[in-house]
Amino acid sequence: MTELVRKMIIAMSVLAMLLVSGCTDTVQPADPVSPDNVFVSTSPVIIKEFQEQDISLTVTNNDTQAIESVTVSGFMPFTVTGTGSVNIAGKETTAQSSALNAKITAPAFDTDVNDSAVTISYLSGMDEEGKQITKTKSLPVDVIITPDAQLQFLGFVENMSSLRTTSSETWELKKGENATISFSVKNHGQSTIPAGLLRVEFDVDNELIADDTSMDINEAMARSGTSYTKGIQIPVKSDAPNGETDVYVKLMYGDNVVDEQTLILTVKL
Repeated sequence: MTELVRKMIIAMSVLAMLLVSGCTDTVQPADPVSPDNVFVSTSPVIIKEFQEQDISLTVTNNDTQAIESVTVSGFMPFTVTGTGSVNIAGKETTAQSSALNAKITAPAFDTDVNDSAVTISYLSGMDEEGKQITKTKSLPVDVIITPDAQLQFLGFVENMSSLRTTSSETWELKKGENATISFSVKNHGQSTIPAGLLRVEFDVDNELIADDTSMDINEAMARSGTSYTKGIQIPVKSDAPNGETDVYVKLMYGDNVVDEQTLILTVKL
C-alpha cells in the first residue's frame, strides 16, 4: 500500500507539472497590425480660432487581423476634446473601413500649422503577458485657422455722407446711379488682427448690372475691437437690365471666407 501511494503521488506530481507547463505555453505573442496596413483619410480643416468643431476620419484596415479601440489620440495643433471609438475587422477579400468622429478646439489663428497632423491609436496583436499592443498612425492634414471676425452694420445707405445712418438690406435705384454700401468689421476673437489682414469683397451676382469690387481693412483690431465705419460705391451700368440681383458681401482672410452676408439691389425703370 505504501508503494502504491508513493507511485500515485509521483504520477500526480508529474501530471501537475505538465498542466502547469501547458498553461504557460497557451499565451503565444502575436505581432500587431503594422501602421503601414492602416490608412487614414480626412478633409482639410478650416476653423475659427478657439472654436470647437466636429471632424470625421475614414480609417481603413488592410490587414487580415482586426484592429480594436481605434480612437483619435492627437491632432496638432488642436486640442482633442472628444473622440469616438471603433473596431475594424480584418479584410477577407477587401480592406475594411469605418468612420471615426472626434471633436477639436482650435488655438489662436496665428499658430504655426505647417506640421499639422492627426494621429489615431489602435489595439492589435498580443504581448508576452497576453495584453493587446497599442500602435499609432499619423496623417498630415491641411489646416487653416482664421480670425473670429464678422461684418456688422452692413447695408445700403443714401450716399457716402450717410454712412452712419440706418442701413437697409435692400435698395432700389436707376441704371447709371451708384449703390452705396456701409459696413464695419468686429473682432469677436481673442487675438489681435493686424491691419491689412482682412478684405471685404462685394460680388454682384448679375454681372450685367454691376461689376465686383473689394476693400482692405486697414485698421488693427484687438479683442472686441472694430474697424472704422466704411463705405463703398458700386456703379450700376448705364445699360443694366431692370430687376434685382444679389450682392454677396464676403469678409475674407486670404482665400477663405470668414463671414458672408447677402444684400439685394434692384434696378428700376
